[in-house]
Amino acid sequence: MMVDGHDEAVKTAFTTQAPAFEDRRFNRTFATDVEWIFERLDLGNDHLALDVAGGTGHAARFLSPLVRAVVVLDATAAMLETGREAAVERGCSNVVFIRGDAAAMPFLESSFDVVVCRFAVHHFEEANEQLTEMVRCLRPGGQLVLADLVADADPAVAAAQDRLERLRDPSHTRLLSPAELRRGLETLGVVVSGTDMREVDRPLAPWLAQTGAADEVAAEISGALRSEIDGGPSTGFAAHDEGGELWFIQRFASVTARKPS
Repeated sequence: MMVDGHDEAVKTAFTTQAPAFEDRRFNRTFATDVEWIFERLDLGNDHLALDVAGGTGHAARFLSPLVRAVVVLDATAAMLETGREAAVERGCSNVVFIRGDAAAMPFLESSFDVVVCRFAVHHFEEANEQLTEMVRCLRPGGQLVLADLVADADPAVAAAQDRLERLRDPSHTRLLSPAELRRGLETLGVVVSGTDMREVDRPLAPWLAQTGAADEVAAEISGALRSEIDGGPSTGFAAHDEGGELWFIQRFASVTARKPS
């Protein structure tokens, strides 16, 4: 498959982020808050799991003691290398890291009992391609979890969210709503069993530092959030001031589904 400009943008962004991706000071939302995403799964020690666009394998390490093995697929070599080191440090010997494209995965049909994709959909240009691959690789009766940051219900506010997200990370495409995540799976024939929501309150500065945002980018995003606090247009970030420090709220959805037997 030909590599396009967006694929390169994703790899560039996450090569930059890889060194800090396991650092909770910068990446608390990704490095923690894992368990709630998988609460609806019925896991067994004979299950083979796939973590799609899994980065450094946060989800895979959580699943590691609960299943037979986990395969992490990601397009960015630096993320996989950081993940391998973290897995070794934590004794996760049943986690395997593979470099590959989530839109054309190198696995046979019906290979996995569990497929998860955590916080990656907003980096996909055409999410249907990746979702189709996830369902293809899932065995009949298997379980799928799709979790991501989600858009505000107001389209204008959602557009403002996307603008600021892209300023911080040019590999960002578009936030979907919880309903869009569900529909994306249902149109592929899987049965959604539940949707869980979570809000995370976090400081702005580490979030900007994680991507190495340039000073002018950080200033523009901070200015938009300050303006919102002062009564200006909504950014969708629910910005607030905590002792002179900017904080904001991110909303996440986790959709659990099963492929019919």
